[in-house]
Formats: sequence, C-alpha cells, structure tokens
Amino acid sequence: MKEAQEKYIKYLGNVKPLDEVIHSEGLSEAETLEEIIKFYMRSSKQITRERTKFYQKLLKVTPSGIKIDKISNRWGSCNSRKEITYNYLISTLPMELIDYIVVHELCHIHHMNHDRSFWRKVGSIMPDYKLKMKMLEDR
Repeated sequence: MKEAQEKYIKYLGNVKPLDEVIHSEGLSEAETLEEIIKFYMRSSKQITRERTKFYQKLLKVTPSGIKIDKISNRWGSCNSRKEITYNYLISTLPMELIDYIVVHELCHIHHMNHDRSFWRKVGSIMPDYKLKMKMLEDR
C-alpha cells in the first residue's frame, strides 16, 4: 500500500503543509490546483487591502482601486488612473517584502516613474528599500 506524500504550499515566506492551508483530501490534482489558486487570490486580496490601508494613511494617498490578478512578470503595478494591481502570488512572500511592494505601488500615485523623487518618497517610509528590492530580485 502506497502512502500519500505530504504536499506543501508557500505562504507569507514560509512553507506549510498544504492541508494546514486548504482542505485537499479527495480532490483531484486539477481541483487541488484550483483550490490553491483561490486561496492565493483570497489571501493576497485580504493582505494587500490591509497593508495598503495602513500605508496609504502614512503616504496620504488613496488608490482608486485595488485588484489581484495573475500578472506574470511583476509583483505589482499602478496605472495612471491610480489603480493598483497586485500579483496573486504576493501572499507567498514574507510580510516585509509585501510591505515594500505596497509602499512602492502607493508611491507611484505621487510619481508615475522611478525618478529621484519617487525613491525619496519610498525611502521616507521604508529606509531599507534597497535591501528589500535585492531580496525580491533574489527570489
């Protein structure tokens, strides 16, 4: 008799047994994947809304909307309509990196580019932002 192999999931920078995060017993591989995606969408939405609410007060900005989406090449974006979109896998990251991404995107409401004023704004909230950028690049 073959034993079931335990599966793991990344959440907030840690690796956790899948069954601690979602109920997957009896699900097919496709159904399990669907439940994992739903989990990441829900958790990323909740975490980014909470962290955005916290940092928008410090930065005195308000995004016109916050979305979670399956963007593949970045962790977040802010468009000219002040809408912020976060990658649905952002909840896999440690909270300190989530906070950096949130601050980064909120600062784009003030500065739509990466000029010196933008980085000064980021640094005013998160003085160690260069370390956080490096940590994200190394992932």
